[in-house]
Amino acid sequence: MKTPSKKLVYLQGLTVIELVVVLGLSLILLTALLRFLVAGYPISAVTLLQANSNETARVHLSRIANEMRQVRYSDTGGYPLVEMLPQKIVFYANVDDDAATERVRYELNGTDLIRGVLEPSGDPLTYDDANETQRVVARSIRNGSDDIFIYHNGDYPEDTTALDPADVTDVKYIQFYLLIDADPDRDPSPVEIVSQVQLRNLKTNLGEEAGT
Repeated sequence: MKTPSKKLVYLQGLTVIELVVVLGLSLILLTALLRFLVAGYPISAVTLLQANSNETARVHLSRIANEMRQVRYSDTGGYPLVEMLPQKIVFYANVDDDAATERVRYELNGTDLIRGVLEPSGDPLTYDDANETQRVVARSIRNGSDDIFIYHNGDYPEDTTALDPADVTDVKYIQFYLLIDADPDRDPSPVEIVSQVQLRNLKTNLGEEAGT
């Protein structure tokens, strides 16, 4: 029986060493990759949450604007605008395409924007606060004490002075401002979302505009 030569034994030993080295390097690279992925996951999760929050806020600001274009007197004869406050707005409009005029409320509660809808009921008709249905329509709002709703009279944009306080009978133009930040302690930076609506149903100078 032949025995392996010294040269063959040496080569076999070198192959084992190379294998150990390759496995060690692979383990180091895999550990580094896993650390990178683990470190990057929270940022990716916050980025995705931020994007979702931004898109949701944009959709609902557009919805508020569309609803406010339809403001009208309530089914009990109440003026179309009920409350015009910096972080709360209440108005009457038909927002579900039925025969009734709903009372609609948007209000900031902490970092959530709440939408409340109240159908008239009873005989005679009344708007009973106890019957309001509400839900959160946007989250991660970081306005703090900054106004969400900014009100102007019928002379806007010639007169850019905001109404403060806002008399509901003077309001003809409304700007909306939201500061969105899914996690204030992490990137990405906060995003500002702005929209606006002109309450053409309530404008008093349409006749003058038509004649100019």
